[in-house]
Amino acid sequence: MVQTVLQYVFFYIGLANTSGVKSSIINAANVFLSILFAVFIFKYEKMTVLKVLGCVVGFLGVVVINLANGGFDMSIKLSGEGAILLSAAAYALSSGMIKKYSKDENPVVLSGYQFFLGGIILVVVGIATGGKISGFTLASIALLIYMAMISAVAYTLWGILLKYNPVGKVAVFGFTNPIFGVILSAVFLGEKNQAFGVQGLVALVLVSVGIFMVNKSKN
Repeated sequence: MVQTVLQYVFFYIGLANTSGVKSSIINAANVFLSILFAVFIFKYEKMTVLKVLGCVVGFLGVVVINLANGGFDMSIKLSGEGAILLSAAAYALSSGMIKKYSKDENPVVLSGYQFFLGGIILVVVGIATGGKISGFTLASIALLIYMAMISAVAYTLWGILLKYNPVGKVAVFGFTNPIFGVILSAVFLGEKNQAFGVQGLVALVLVSVGIFMVNKSKN
């Protein structure tokens, strides 16, 4: 419930009230929070200087790739930036919980339960608050199925990785999300200047170095 319900509720509320650039940068905080929760709440691993430095370097890569879009300022709203931060915290907490429960349960089954039960709760809450499900077309149904499959596969693999690896070494790969977003935008939307420009390449290097540093640290 933490991952499927809380994360998505806060994320989409925040996304509706702030810019995509700020959302991407703030959401990258889930990497820091995942490591902090793993160290201080779940006691899975120890904090090291290399982990801290790796997170900082990787986060700089996220900032660089997003500043290429412009639209960043220092204004903060609870319904915008605050909600995105709460979404990141829910995601980080769920990573620790998946690590804990996957020791005794199959992560594939856990993912199935969380999507099924979480999906029902989100639909009920959405309808209760005035939301409507309408306007379906063949294209929209196909897109919905595609997105559901992508989410199911991604989170299932994430759960499997968390079961067999330290949280910090898995979570740090979250820094690659905006990088892949930019690359896919270049491929499908023709936005090649940003993806293959100086800022895109610098961001890719920073994120790669950050991931390398965290994975080289001792637990």
